[in-house]
Amino acid sequence: MSDLVQIVYISRSTFKPLPPELGIEPSVTRILAQSRLNNARRGLVGALYFGDGCFFQCLEGAANQVDALYSRLLDDPRHTDLQVLSRKPIEQRSFATWSMKYVPLDADIKALLASRGLDRFDPYRFGRAEVERVMELLKTGTAADEGPAPVAPADYPALPAAREAAPASTHDPVARRTAALALALAAIALAASGLALLR
Repeated sequence: MSDLVQIVYISRSTFKPLPPELGIEPSVTRILAQSRLNNARRGLVGALYFGDGCFFQCLEGAANQVDALYSRLLDDPRHTDLQVLSRKPIEQRSFATWSMKYVPLDADIKALLASRGLDRFDPYRFGRAEVERVMELLKTGTAADEGPAPVAPADYPALPAAREAAPASTHDPVARRTAALALALAAIALAASGLALLR
């Protein structure tokens, strides 16, 4: 039997987000870049939606790695009011090619909210049907960036705790490519946000 688990959790940002028409919020861009690097090293995958100051996130991987990351997230000052909506064992990963997929679901989310009589994205008011629908949209939606950050294969062992905390080795090609891609994606998103502000 697999020791893979999936958790879906929500939280509220502690930063004031930019209007969505200005592109991906720079704080979210930094979170994505960091998550992609760290998750790839730990063999974790997942997806993220951010709207109206709320995060909706799915994490999948070995139970001990998912639980350890969630424990660290509780102390992350960039968000508050963390709440796990579901935690369940899984046989395979839903986001196998993504260390952290980011899908801008604005049109689909707006349709979901309208169908439920909600005027803003507030996952704290979601029932099981809404959570399942957002998960479906995360799985099938087109990602905001050009392509996925590389992730370790499902059978790739997690790094020992001592190496996890250390910077990525320049001799580790997966970590080096992941770090380079994460930095490039962050730079592109920040540049796009800056251009949007100039318009």
